[in-house]
Amino acid sequence: MNKYEYTILPEYSPLYPKLPYRYHDYQKVSVYCRGNKEALQRFLPKEFELTSDVFEIFILQNNKIDGLDNYSEGGVVIQCAYKGNKGACVAFEYVDKDDALCAGREIWGYPKKMGEVEFNGDEHKLSGSVSRRGKKIIDITFEATQEEIEIPVLSPRLQVKRMPHPEVEGTDINHILQNVLEDAEVKKQVFGRAVLNIEKSEKDPLYRLGVQEVIGAVYLEGAFTLTYGKVIASL
Repeated sequence: MNKYEYTILPEYSPLYPKLPYRYHDYQKVSVYCRGNKEALQRFLPKEFELTSDVFEIFILQNNKIDGLDNYSEGGVVIQCAYKGNKGACVAFEYVDKDDALCAGREIWGYPKKMGEVEFNGDEHKLSGSVSRRGKKIIDITFEATQEEIEIPVLSPRLQVKRMPHPEVEGTDINHILQNVLEDAEVKKQVFGRAVLNIEKSEKDPLYRLGVQEVIGAVYLEGAFTLTYGKVIASL
């Protein structure tokens, strides 16, 4: 690939800095669910094939980041494959800071939207939620029990980066991307149980995921580095 200069907009005062970003300290609660396969497939990009009916709903709080403002987020991750490349796709993602929103969408194609994220508690007991447009679309209550579950493999991330064409209806950029977190570190992991509620919202229809069973939950503290991904296909 030829070298070129890319200036993040706006050029005089870019919204986010160059990569990589080091996430030194985050807290996360993951709820692992079994869902309706047809529903899960509908929420994947049309190029991806669903590989499991087990998926993740998460809420995460970042406490120290080099490169971005500290932010919190929540979302849905679905196991999938693209032409033999197995991984998982972030199908929904909500953040509470604009630099995290735009970096995620513009660099890797993560389908980020702005939302209000709450995260309160610790590894023993916590509550977290994601709200958008007056609807609490993710609501999690976690309690530690040490009842271990099998955690699905949700890496590498497989995302579709699409950008609208400025002249006609359609896409200007349309890539399949693979992204792996580097130098990932687990500092604490606690198994538990969770109560999950999803409020009905037609703008953010997570309620249509078809949750059939909550398998279990995990509280995690860790660190990782977020850097460039890999284009595995241009459509």
